[in-house]
Amino acid sequence: MLSFALASYIFAVQMVSFMIKGLVGFGNPLLSTPLMAMYLNNHVITPANLLLDMPVNAWIVWKNRKNFSLKKTLPVLLLVMLGVIPGTLFLKMGSPWVIKAVLGIFIIGLGLEMITRKRDSQLKPNPWLQIVISFSSGIMAGLFGINMLFLAYFERTSSDRNEFRSNVCFVFLFENIFRTIVYTATGVFQPIVFQLFALSIPAAVIGVIAGNKIDRRLEGKTVNHLVIIVFILGGISILLKALIFKN
Repeated sequence: MLSFALASYIFAVQMVSFMIKGLVGFGNPLLSTPLMAMYLNNHVITPANLLLDMPVNAWIVWKNRKNFSLKKTLPVLLLVMLGVIPGTLFLKMGSPWVIKAVLGIFIIGLGLEMITRKRDSQLKPNPWLQIVISFSSGIMAGLFGINMLFLAYFERTSSDRNEFRSNVCFVFLFENIFRTIVYTATGVFQPIVFQLFALSIPAAVIGVIAGNKIDRRLEGKTVNHLVIIVFILGGISILLKALIFKN
């Protein structure tokens, strides 16, 4: 059982994390995973966050369904799901900190490219690059519950923040469903995972509602900058987690 102090800490972390989720459409595990990892193992955090993310992603997709683009999301989704399988096998063997460090550096680099790129520049589709990034993103999802390498592609090709949120959360949603099946088949879910999930439900609801209310008051340009900032901070968070905890 979780102590009252630890339960209160987890509740606060999840509430703030899902506030970010409600605002920009992603980013909650970038905050919650390293903070909860100070007291809990990745084998507990990753599957619990997965169970939380599914209904939230489904709600965001439905809310922004008019802005959804199947043509952009389907190829990315299929490649991400393929990557989830080896990522889950790595999770069962343990989380190598070297991979986390490399992932963190790579995400920081992508974020810097996003923030320094001219906004009117267009992305030329590169099938091979899309394959590598999407498959790698799936591996990281299965291993760390952090599926964000493909975000730079959607950030550049989406016409507005509603399309960005809808496309991103569509990939997240079906990746979540697929990862739930894989986790169940490989025995990742344990009793403590469901305790953490139950504790975090009200925190996630409060956080998402608060994030959406804040979103209504912000301009598109401001939210776009927040997306990039959260992206870069996520890379820093993963890198620090790798270097400090090494697990």
